Amino acid sequence: MQATQRKFNPSQWLALLILIAGSAIVLVPLLWTVSTSLKTPAEVFGDSFFPQKWIWSNYSDAVQAIPFFLFLRNTLIILVPTMIGTVFTGALSAYGFARFNFRGKQTLFLILLATMMLPSQVTLIPTFLLFKQVGLTNSFLPLILPAFFGGGAFNIFLIRQFMRGIPRELDESAFVDGANRWQIFSRIMVPLSKAPLIAVSIFTFMGVWNDFQGPLIYLNSNEKYTLALGLSMFKGMYNVEWNMLMAATILIMLPALILFFIAQKYFIEGISISSAVKG
Repeated sequence: MQATQRKFNPSQWLALLILIAGSAIVLVPLLWTVSTSLKTPAEVFGDSFFPQKWIWSNYSDAVQAIPFFLFLRNTLIILVPTMIGTVFTGALSAYGFARFNFRGKQTLFLILLATMMLPSQVTLIPTFLLFKQVGLTNSFLPLILPAFFGGGAFNIFLIRQFMRGIPRELDESAFVDGANRWQIFSRIMVPLSKAPLIAVSIFTFMGVWNDFQGPLIYLNSNEKYTLALGLSMFKGMYNVEWNMLMAATILIMLPALILFFIAQKYFIEGISISSAVKG
Protein backbone atom coordinates (compact mmCIF):
# COMPACT_ATOMS: atom_id res chain seq x y z
CA MET A 1 0.00 0.00 0.00
CA GLN A 2 1.57 3.21 -1.17
CA ALA A 3 1.84 6.08 1.27
CA THR A 4 -0.20 9.07 0.19
CA GLN A 5 1.77 12.24 -0.43
CA ARG A 6 0.87 15.15 1.75
CA LYS A 7 -0.38 18.15 -0.19
CA PHE A 8 0.15 21.69 1.01
CA ASN A 9 -2.66 24.16 0.58
CA PRO A 10 -1.90 27.83 -0.23
CA SER A 11 -2.15 28.94 3.40
CA GLN A 12 0.44 26.32 4.43
CA TRP A 13 2.80 27.44 1.64
CA LEU A 14 2.38 31.03 2.79
CA ALA A 15 3.17 30.06 6.39
CA LEU A 16 6.23 28.13 5.17
CA LEU A 17 7.50 31.13 3.20
CA ILE A 18 7.01 33.39 6.20
CA LEU A 19 8.97 30.97 8.40
CA ILE A 20 11.78 30.80 5.84
CA ALA A 21 11.90 34.60 5.61
CA GLY A 22 11.92 34.91 9.40
CA SER A 23 14.72 32.35 9.67
CA ALA A 24 16.76 34.25 7.09
CA ILE A 25 16.32 37.49 9.03
CA VAL A 26 17.73 35.78 12.12
CA LEU A 27 20.45 33.71 10.46
CA VAL A 28 22.00 36.30 8.12
CA PRO A 29 23.30 38.52 10.98
CA LEU A 30 24.61 35.41 12.73
CA LEU A 31 26.40 34.26 9.57
CA TRP A 32 27.85 37.77 9.16
CA THR A 33 29.14 37.63 12.74
CA VAL A 34 30.81 34.25 12.17
CA SER A 35 32.23 35.37 8.83
CA THR A 36 33.62 38.61 10.25
CA SER A 37 35.22 36.76 13.15
CA LEU A 38 37.34 34.82 10.63
CA LYS A 39 38.47 37.78 8.51
CA THR A 40 41.52 39.98 8.59
CA PRO A 41 40.98 43.65 9.55
CA ALA A 42 41.38 44.63 5.89
CA GLU A 43 38.63 42.26 4.76
CA VAL A 44 36.00 43.35 7.28
CA PHE A 45 34.59 46.09 5.05
CA GLY A 46 35.47 44.39 1.79
CA ASP A 47 33.07 43.27 -0.94
CA SER A 48 33.20 39.58 -0.06
CA PHE A 49 30.71 38.25 2.48
CA PHE A 50 32.94 35.28 3.30
CA PRO A 51 36.64 35.55 4.22
CA GLN A 52 39.27 34.75 1.61
CA LYS A 53 41.22 32.85 4.25
CA TRP A 54 39.84 31.70 7.55
CA ILE A 55 41.83 33.28 10.38
CA TRP A 56 41.10 31.00 13.35
CA SER A 57 43.74 32.80 15.41
CA ASN A 58 41.27 35.68 15.84
CA TYR A 59 39.60 33.64 18.60
CA SER A 60 42.77 33.10 20.60
CA ASP A 61 43.78 36.72 20.01
CA ALA A 62 40.40 37.89 21.27
CA VAL A 63 40.76 35.87 24.47
CA GLN A 64 44.24 37.29 25.04
CA ALA A 65 43.33 40.89 24.15
CA ILE A 66 41.12 41.24 27.23
CA PRO A 67 41.14 39.49 30.64
CA PHE A 68 38.56 37.06 29.27
CA PHE A 69 38.71 34.47 32.03
CA LEU A 70 38.56 37.13 34.75
CA PHE A 71 35.40 38.51 33.16
CA LEU A 72 34.05 34.96 32.86
CA ARG A 73 34.64 34.41 36.58
CA ASN A 74 32.88 37.67 37.43
CA THR A 75 29.93 36.71 35.23
CA LEU A 76 29.63 33.32 36.93
CA ILE A 77 29.83 34.93 40.39
CA ILE A 78 26.73 36.91 39.45
CA LEU A 79 25.02 34.19 37.42
CA VAL A 80 25.04 31.22 39.81
CA PRO A 81 23.47 32.85 42.91
CA THR A 82 21.06 34.83 40.72
CA MET A 83 19.75 31.64 39.12
CA ILE A 84 19.46 29.94 42.52
CA GLY A 85 17.65 32.90 44.06
CA THR A 86 15.32 33.42 41.11
CA VAL A 87 14.27 29.78 40.81
CA PHE A 88 13.87 29.19 44.55
CA THR A 89 12.03 32.38 45.53
CA GLY A 90 10.01 32.35 42.30
CA ALA A 91 8.83 28.79 42.97
CA LEU A 92 8.11 29.56 46.62
CA SER A 93 6.06 32.67 45.74
CA ALA A 94 4.23 30.82 42.98
CA TYR A 95 3.39 27.99 45.39
CA GLY A 96 1.85 30.49 47.79
CA PHE A 97 -0.34 32.01 45.07
CA ALA A 98 -1.29 28.62 43.62
CA ARG A 99 -2.13 26.73 46.82
CA PHE A 100 -2.74 29.12 49.72
CA ASN A 101 -5.97 31.04 50.31
CA PHE A 102 -5.64 34.30 52.20
CA ARG A 103 -7.33 37.69 52.31
CA GLY A 104 -6.26 39.99 49.50
CA LYS A 105 -4.69 37.20 47.48
CA GLN A 106 -6.19 38.24 44.13
CA THR A 107 -5.48 41.92 44.74
CA LEU A 108 -1.87 41.17 45.62
CA PHE A 109 -1.51 39.01 42.52
CA LEU A 110 -2.95 41.76 40.31
CA ILE A 111 -0.48 44.24 41.79
CA LEU A 112 2.29 41.75 41.05
CA LEU A 113 1.17 41.47 37.43
CA ALA A 114 0.90 45.25 37.17
CA THR A 115 4.61 45.57 37.92
CA MET A 116 5.29 43.81 34.62
CA MET A 117 3.94 46.89 32.84
CA LEU A 118 6.54 49.16 34.43
CA PRO A 119 9.61 49.74 32.22
CA SER A 120 12.87 48.96 33.97
CA GLN A 121 13.94 52.58 33.44
CA VAL A 122 11.23 53.73 35.86
CA THR A 123 12.77 51.89 38.82
CA LEU A 124 16.38 52.23 37.67
CA ILE A 125 17.28 55.48 39.45
CA PRO A 126 15.46 54.74 42.77
CA THR A 127 17.08 51.30 42.91
CA PHE A 128 20.51 52.73 42.20
CA LEU A 129 20.10 55.41 44.88
CA LEU A 130 18.99 52.75 47.37
CA PHE A 131 22.09 50.61 46.81
CA LYS A 132 24.29 53.72 46.82
CA GLN A 133 22.95 54.80 50.22
CA VAL A 134 23.87 51.43 51.75
CA GLY A 135 27.29 51.45 50.09
CA LEU A 136 26.86 48.48 47.75
CA THR A 137 27.85 50.15 44.47
CA ASN A 138 30.91 48.80 42.66
CA SER A 139 30.08 45.34 43.99
CA PHE A 140 28.21 42.32 42.67
CA LEU A 141 25.50 42.46 45.37
CA PRO A 142 23.16 44.91 43.59
CA LEU A 143 23.07 42.47 40.68
CA ILE A 144 22.43 39.43 42.91
CA LEU A 145 20.22 40.49 45.82
CA PRO A 146 17.04 41.33 43.81
CA ALA A 147 16.86 37.67 42.72
CA PHE A 148 16.20 36.61 46.33
CA PHE A 149 13.08 38.77 46.68
CA GLY A 150 10.47 37.01 44.57
CA GLY A 151 12.36 36.07 41.43
CA GLY A 152 10.45 38.41 39.11
CA ALA A 153 6.75 38.87 38.36
CA PHE A 154 6.83 37.01 35.05
CA ASN A 155 8.61 34.00 36.56
CA ILE A 156 6.12 33.84 39.43
CA PHE A 157 3.22 34.05 37.00
CA LEU A 158 4.66 31.30 34.77
CA ILE A 159 5.30 28.86 37.62
CA ARG A 160 2.02 29.69 39.37
CA GLN A 161 -0.04 28.96 36.27
CA PHE A 162 1.74 25.62 35.92
CA MET A 163 1.25 24.70 39.57
CA ARG A 164 -2.45 25.47 39.36
CA GLY A 165 -2.76 22.65 36.82
CA ILE A 166 -1.43 20.10 39.30
CA PRO A 167 -4.38 18.27 40.95
CA ARG A 168 -5.03 19.23 44.56
CA GLU A 169 -5.69 15.58 45.31
CA LEU A 170 -1.93 15.12 45.50
CA ASP A 171 -1.76 17.69 48.31
CA GLU A 172 -4.63 16.05 50.15
CA SER A 173 -3.05 12.59 49.88
CA ALA A 174 0.22 13.98 51.20
CA PHE A 175 -1.58 15.61 54.14
CA VAL A 176 -3.19 12.27 54.97
CA ASP A 177 0.26 10.67 54.97
CA GLY A 178 1.47 13.29 57.47
CA ALA A 179 3.35 15.64 55.15
CA ASN A 180 3.55 19.34 55.96
CA ARG A 181 3.44 22.29 53.58
CA TRP A 182 7.22 22.42 53.07
CA GLN A 183 7.38 18.70 52.29
CA ILE A 184 4.56 19.04 49.77
CA PHE A 185 6.36 21.96 48.15
CA SER A 186 9.80 20.33 48.02
CA ARG A 187 8.80 16.73 47.28
CA ILE A 188 5.69 17.11 45.12
CA MET A 189 5.30 20.57 43.61
CA VAL A 190 8.93 21.22 42.71
CA PRO A 191 9.56 17.85 40.98
CA LEU A 192 6.30 18.11 39.02
CA SER A 193 7.13 21.71 38.05
CA LYS A 194 10.50 20.79 36.59
CA ALA A 195 9.58 22.09 33.12
CA PRO A 196 8.66 25.69 34.11
CA LEU A 197 11.57 25.82 36.56
CA ILE A 198 13.98 24.91 33.77
CA ALA A 199 12.32 27.51 31.55
CA VAL A 200 12.80 30.14 34.25
CA SER A 201 16.42 29.02 34.62
CA ILE A 202 16.98 29.54 30.90
CA PHE A 203 15.36 32.99 31.00
CA THR A 204 17.52 33.93 33.98
CA PHE A 205 20.68 32.60 32.39
CA MET A 206 20.05 34.56 29.20
CA GLY A 207 19.21 37.71 31.10
CA VAL A 208 22.30 37.66 33.34
CA TRP A 209 24.71 36.34 30.71
CA ASN A 210 23.79 39.09 28.24
CA ASP A 211 23.15 41.86 30.76
CA PHE A 212 25.01 45.03 29.85
CA GLN A 213 23.02 47.77 31.56
CA GLY A 214 23.18 46.41 35.12
CA PRO A 215 26.96 45.89 35.31
CA LEU A 216 27.52 49.17 33.48
CA ILE A 217 25.63 51.07 36.19
CA TYR A 218 26.88 49.32 39.32
CA LEU A 219 30.44 48.23 38.44
CA ASN A 220 33.10 50.91 38.15
CA SER A 221 36.43 49.06 38.19
CA ASN A 222 37.68 47.04 35.23
CA GLU A 223 38.61 44.01 37.34
CA LYS A 224 34.91 43.54 38.18
CA TYR A 225 33.63 43.75 34.60
CA THR A 226 31.48 40.97 33.17
CA LEU A 227 31.82 39.43 29.71
CA ALA A 228 29.15 41.73 28.27
CA LEU A 229 31.04 44.79 29.47
CA GLY A 230 34.36 43.33 28.37
CA LEU A 231 33.27 43.44 24.73
CA SER A 232 33.40 47.24 24.88
CA MET A 233 37.18 47.04 25.31
CA PHE A 234 37.52 46.17 21.63
CA LYS A 235 36.19 49.63 20.79
CA GLY A 236 38.98 52.18 20.78
CA MET A 237 38.71 55.94 20.55
CA TYR A 238 39.32 56.00 16.80
CA ASN A 239 38.75 52.45 15.58
CA VAL A 240 37.03 49.16 16.39
CA GLU A 241 38.70 45.77 16.04
CA TRP A 242 35.67 44.20 14.41
CA ASN A 243 37.17 40.80 13.66
CA MET A 244 38.24 40.18 17.26
CA LEU A 245 35.05 41.76 18.60
CA MET A 246 32.97 39.33 16.56
CA ALA A 247 35.20 36.42 17.62
CA ALA A 248 34.70 37.28 21.30
CA THR A 249 30.96 37.69 20.63
CA ILE A 250 30.77 34.17 19.19
CA LEU A 251 32.63 32.75 22.19
CA ILE A 252 30.22 34.46 24.58
CA MET A 253 27.21 33.40 22.52
CA LEU A 254 28.09 29.68 22.41
CA PRO A 255 27.14 28.74 26.02
CA ALA A 256 23.69 30.29 25.63
CA LEU A 257 23.09 28.47 22.33
CA ILE A 258 24.27 25.14 23.74
CA LEU A 259 22.09 25.54 26.84
CA PHE A 260 19.03 26.37 24.76
CA PHE A 261 19.44 23.39 22.41
CA ILE A 262 19.98 21.00 25.33
CA ALA A 263 17.01 22.25 27.37
CA GLN A 264 14.63 23.32 24.59
CA LYS A 265 12.28 20.39 25.33
CA TYR A 266 11.76 21.58 28.90
CA PHE A 267 11.63 25.19 27.73
CA ILE A 268 8.68 24.43 25.44
CA GLU A 269 6.95 22.38 28.14
CA GLY A 270 7.55 25.11 30.70
CA ILE A 271 5.63 27.72 28.74
CA SER A 272 2.81 25.25 27.99
CA ILE A 273 0.38 25.47 30.91
CA SER A 274 -1.55 22.40 29.73
CA SER A 275 1.49 20.15 30.21
CA ALA A 276 1.42 20.41 34.01
CA VAL A 277 0.29 16.82 34.46
CA LYS A 278 0.61 14.18 31.77
CA GLY A 279 -1.23 10.89 31.61
